[in-house]
Amino acid sequence: MVRRFASPFVLLLFVATIGARSAGTRVLVFPGAEAPGLHLIEPAPGAQVPDRPWTMEELLPAMADLESGRNWMQGGRVFEQAGCGICHAMSTYWGGNGLAPDLTAVASKMTRDAILQSILEPSAALNGQYYHTEFTLKDGTVVRGTVVDAEGNALIVAPVMMVPDVTIRIAKADIASEAPSPVSPMPAGLLNPFSRGQILDLLAFLDAGGNPDAAVYQRR
Repeated sequence: MVRRFASPFVLLLFVATIGARSAGTRVLVFPGAEAPGLHLIEPAPGAQVPDRPWTMEELLPAMADLESGRNWMQGGRVFEQAGCGICHAMSTYWGGNGLAPDLTAVASKMTRDAILQSILEPSAALNGQYYHTEFTLKDGTVVRGTVVDAEGNALIVAPVMMVPDVTIRIAKADIASEAPSPVSPMPAGLLNPFSRGQILDLLAFLDAGGNPDAAVYQRR
């Protein structure tokens, strides 16, 4: 049987966790990245999985814990499970889909607090290059999405950034107005299923640009 992996990190994760079956964890490897929110490691039945909205007020006091003891593998796993790699490029592990910024060097452009806020509150500070356009049609219909192509007298719009192959064709003659959408194409709530420690491991992974030899992993 030939097994395909969604990204190089998924292959690495599969190799690193294949022994988890004996510990009561089911290892799930998907054949591609076509489904948003890939869950590669499914908790064993009965495991406690958080599912609640996190806030800046809750997580900011824990940011000091990024200085030591973080887990590179778990940070990459959260990056994969949250669906970040579907849109965002990261190091050599994810190529993204071109509709969101490359996060390999995000730590050189944003503070840790700003990175956290951009995940928890994606509409709070929109990136001027990556945004949805809000089209109001003459019949009153409002369509939000990213223009991915133009065909003569029509625009091809992807309303869901994580599924860019699903598009809507809008005739230019039907458009009454258009403006940048105040709502980020990145969905909120991506961190809801994860624990505080997992979120910190993700932030460390972003801080390191996916590099397992980064300084954040050398401090104990």
